[in-house]
Amino acid sequence: MKRTFRSSVLFLAALRLLTPLGAQAGTTTRIEENDPSIVYSGNWYANAASPNSGGHSVLSNALGARAAITFTGTAISWIGVADPWSGFARVYLDGVMNTVDSYGNDTSYQRVLFTARGLAPGVHTLSIEIMHSRDVNGSGSWVWIDGFDVEDGGGMSGVISAPAGRTEQNNPAVNYTGTWFLNTNPVQSGGTAVLSTDFGSRATISFTGTGIGWIAYRDQWSGIANVYIDGTLKGTVDTYAPSDQAKATGYSLTGLIAGAHTLTIEVTGTHSTQSQGSWVWIDAFDITGGQ
Repeated sequence: MKRTFRSSVLFLAALRLLTPLGAQAGTTTRIEENDPSIVYSGNWYANAASPNSGGHSVLSNALGARAAITFTGTAISWIGVADPWSGFARVYLDGVMNTVDSYGNDTSYQRVLFTARGLAPGVHTLSIEIMHSRDVNGSGSWVWIDGFDVEDGGGMSGVISAPAGRTEQNNPAVNYTGTWFLNTNPVQSGGTAVLSTDFGSRATISFTGTGIGWIAYRDQWSGIANVYIDGTLKGTVDTYAPSDQAKATGYSLTGLIAGAHTLTIEVTGTHSTQSQGSWVWIDAFDITGGQ
């Protein structure tokens, strides 16, 4: 199958819909970095410089550290700091990834570092992952979170959990880490899928039910993935196929205790002797037994 990648942005968050902290249509809401709709992982440091929005922000240069916001709205902007010591970050929006260089020749507070517009009404997630790298001009790899501007909506606190039925790969209930690429093709469920070949890249879905099926794409370039349920390794899946198989079952499990669970697909960066590549695809998930 011919691969068409679009390197745009992606990332995070488990969830059950709660009340948006919201705004009326036609307005922009500033969400400060300490808002409960933002979830942090890894090491972050507080900065109380007065030029920051609200007089405070956070920053990190720890590889893999993340900040993720769940929100409703039609546009979002990440507000941070650009300076000579700032570095690269991966930005994920509903499962699509972009790379942002936050370096600046001079120190600039409350700088818009990333913007996405034209989003469909509904719930979205945006996450920022520290790459611990910098461009040739940079003196450091720090990445700053000062806040987010959301148009026609606001932040949402809580955990989103996918219910019974088909959940596409770009649903806010699916959280990504590592490097993933978008594939747009009508043979995919919903017309899109994501794929990765990088060791350690992960896709995690939070769901409510008694069973789940991972919908993948299998072909001659597909590789091996580890599958975890509720954090426990359940097995290793070889997604290789001698011919293209769209909407194929990657893994399925039934008989779970009714309630909230997570399923994680981890890219191993390896493949069988028959395969010509190590790509692992996430197309969708089918959940059973939910309410």
